[in-house]
Amino acid sequence: MKKILVVEDELDVRRNLEDLLEAEGFDILSAEDGKEGYEIAIHYEPDLILSDIRMPKMDGLELLKKLQENSKTSIIPFIFLTAKTENTDVRQGMVLGADDYILKPFKITDVLNAINSRLRKNERYLSEVKEFKNILIKRVPHELRTPLVSILGLSGIMQDDIDNLSKEEINEMALRINRSGKRLYRRIEKFLTYSELLRENQNNNIGVNKTSNEYEVDPDLVYGKLLQKAEEFGRKADLNIQFEKRKIKIAEWHFDTVLDELIENSLKYSKKGSQILVIGKSNEDNYVTKIIDNGIGTINFDLNKINTFNQFGKEDNTEEGLGMGLAIVKKIVDLSNGYITIESIYNSSSTVEIGIPLVLSKDQIFFGANNFKN
Repeated sequence: MKKILVVEDELDVRRNLEDLLEAEGFDILSAEDGKEGYEIAIHYEPDLILSDIRMPKMDGLELLKKLQENSKTSIIPFIFLTAKTENTDVRQGMVLGADDYILKPFKITDVLNAINSRLRKNERYLSEVKEFKNILIKRVPHELRTPLVSILGLSGIMQDDIDNLSKEEINEMALRINRSGKRLYRRIEKFLTYSELLRENQNNNIGVNKTSNEYEVDPDLVYGKLLQKAEEFGRKADLNIQFEKRKIKIAEWHFDTVLDELIENSLKYSKKGSQILVIGKSNEDNYVTKIIDNGIGTINFDLNKINTFNQFGKEDNTEEGLGMGLAIVKKIVDLSNGYITIESIYNSSSTVEIGIPLVLSKDQIFFGANNFKN
């Protein structure tokens, strides 16, 4: 049974909500002001909080702020009960991290729809966190141990037998240690990136305290970043890059991460000397990025399996790495309200396409984007 905390200073409203929600099968906690509500939330950790804004002792905004500062209560879904005259307070509350608001006088159907919607979203988030924790427990020790064994082993040999090693042998060992260190760094970065995306998903606010969720694609900048990535694999000559300048609804670091992960996959799973085509251009609604390679492909690729961290094209997961790149891309695309499609032909080619909504001009918003040519 889900526990809901109702924080409301008007006795009639509070009791009405208690009766209605209890009739729907919820376990109800209640408080008459934010101070009491905070103490109950800390002690009982409810599944969701319904709170008025204007209250004595501690108002709803201060209550939300204090709950967000506490690790035990920061992920509890929070819904404001508000009058139409409190629009400024509502905006401030949404910035602080409130999940939704309900206008007074409210209908019970509106309350139930808001509650059930937020509970479902929170359950999905908790499920993803649980899955991610399981991945960390089961596979991270192996994934981190592999490069560490190489680093420790080679450095140990150099330390114990330095006088008997030639300059060429030392140089080769140093290169292998460097490669292993970079692999270890990339894997840790992927874990941290996915953890950050889970947090942003819970906050339902892309790029909170990090950057704007609008970004203007700069073809020259994209070209330079992609070539730098290709250089790591010795494949600068294999890239064919064509990008169009447009402003899109995504944080800059999100777009950079998507491109980095997708081009890394293509570089890893296609042969040196084969072309990789990277195109970015706009249609009526989206900025569409395609990466087409002549790589290993896969059989019966299921887009839904991306969330399980299976490696793209490697059903037995014997290849190096967790295969987290596509999971990261899919999470970013979902956060940006975009789409992703993958077409793959076994031992032939792969095409990954992502679409991110465009930032429309005022004229396009007013008249409709379909009347304009990009």
